[in-house]
Amino acid sequence: MKRNQLKIYSLLLCFALLFTVGCSQPASQEPSAPAEDPAAEVPESGMTAGTYETVCRGFYGDFDIAVTVSDSEILDIELGEYQETEAVGGVALRLMKDNILAANTAGVDLISGATVTTAAFRAAVIDSLRQANAPEALTAAPEQPAMQELAVETDVLVIGAGAAGFAAAISAAENGADVTLIEKQDIVGGSTIISAGIVYAALDESDVAPMVDYYMERAEQHADRELLTFYAENSIDTIAFLDSIGVHWMMNVPAGTAPQPRAHFSMYEDGTFMIGSALIEPLEEEARRLGVTILTGIKATELLMEEGVVKGARAVSKDTNYTFSSEAVVMATGGFDASETLKEQYMPVAAGDFPLSNKGNVGEGLLMGMDVGAATDFKNGAIGFQIVHGSLPNSGYNASAMFAPLYVQTDGTFVAPGKDYPINYTNMKKVGDDLFYGLYDATGADSAQPAIDRGYGYQADTVEALAEAAGMDAAKLQAAFNQGDDLVNAPFYAVEARPSTIGSMGGLLINTRAEVLAEADNQPIPGLYAAGEVANSAFYYQEYPSSGSSISIGLTYGREAGKNAAAWALGE
Repeated sequence: MKRNQLKIYSLLLCFALLFTVGCSQPASQEPSAPAEDPAAEVPESGMTAGTYETVCRGFYGDFDIAVTVSDSEILDIELGEYQETEAVGGVALRLMKDNILAANTAGVDLISGATVTTAAFRAAVIDSLRQANAPEALTAAPEQPAMQELAVETDVLVIGAGAAGFAAAISAAENGADVTLIEKQDIVGGSTIISAGIVYAALDESDVAPMVDYYMERAEQHADRELLTFYAENSIDTIAFLDSIGVHWMMNVPAGTAPQPRAHFSMYEDGTFMIGSALIEPLEEEARRLGVTILTGIKATELLMEEGVVKGARAVSKDTNYTFSSEAVVMATGGFDASETLKEQYMPVAAGDFPLSNKGNVGEGLLMGMDVGAATDFKNGAIGFQIVHGSLPNSGYNASAMFAPLYVQTDGTFVAPGKDYPINYTNMKKVGDDLFYGLYDATGADSAQPAIDRGYGYQADTVEALAEAAGMDAAKLQAAFNQGDDLVNAPFYAVEARPSTIGSMGGLLINTRAEVLAEADNQPIPGLYAAGEVANSAFYYQEYPSSGSSISIGLTYGREAGKNAAAWALGE
């Protein structure tokens, strides 16, 4: 896949939206019989050996597959050129192919972290098998093995393989610890890998205080200045660390309404940017180089305690119950905006909003921490965003709602300028509606057209005609257009825009050593550390301050967590 095909829409890469996928046999393509016997008769088993082709409806577009079978087995699956992101969709397709061939059935489980792509792939394989008159056994779920028990010993256990988890694992390994990193999904990267891969950092030491002041201002003075200061001071070292492991950058880019260009866009050597895998891949490579054991498909369920000290965790995979014994645990499990239950309880402002973050963001780490007495804090803020509709299969379509120059209510009343997506979200929430429209003129046609083509908006040659088509008040709509920057070139567009989230706010309370604090006495829980979205309450209030904040805070405190966890585990 050519990375440069992603362009700016990689901001939302492969969000695991739960919508319909499908497949079809090419109209001009007949299934090919085996070369040695083109007229082979159907054997008693019912399946005809040969190669059968199907078009697969992937996350980023169609691609071809060819399934080769004998009269009883799936022999091979060939993938055509696909447009899926290599670090997510590409990895998932290869895993899915291997699993199908090993089990000799297309009924294997989907790859968590890439369910859309692998559901489409599985459907396409099943379609090919049905062309071959395959027996039901080759499309049914394989027999599940009996659960086994496994005990694992390690110095430091890190739970969650996103940016914060990798940073913690690397730091702990650098400081001499034996480290095991577990990830419940089948693909590493968490929400970072499906993000734009932006890291927010102070420009230099003289910018630390202004950066802290900016965060405090956006938090209306409800953030923790001490933790913010530690973050701002060490964000410079975070960039240096990422430089050292081979991350490439577009440096010091303006982001939203932030007063300084502190955003660092991770990128590939070919210039592709706004793609989180450009950040995750070097982190994973460095962790493996340092000897970190990385285990995927393993979900932590419970922290182990001995006399008030954290001593590991229980976890489970498809076929194994794990007991991880460790001297320290780092929680880097992400947020909870993919859990409607937890949103209603701890972030009701976002209840019902479609989550664009990793679908694994359901808050288990938060709950595990609370189960051992961790202190928490929730302020009913959210990391808000905008989408066209949660059912759309491609972030390119949803990008139509992300970058609109301004937004209006369904009657045409102006809501917000499109300069800062967290501010847009805040203003939408103040109105209280579920549906808004992003406005464009001809200069934004490329951004608007994907949603228009799918029926999620309107296009007209005049503002008055656009108002009539969308059922808006023409005077209000014209007044809104007048607030845009030179939005005067026909045709004009109104694209559906809905509040959504790319993360949660609130979670476990930590100190500047990334130690998790106890609810009972506000003192550290021995052996327990946290970083990233699971512990982000101290840094925000109601509104997200800037792109790159979440990843940067996770990386910075992840490194601190790993260092201190290693020291604790090794008795230093």
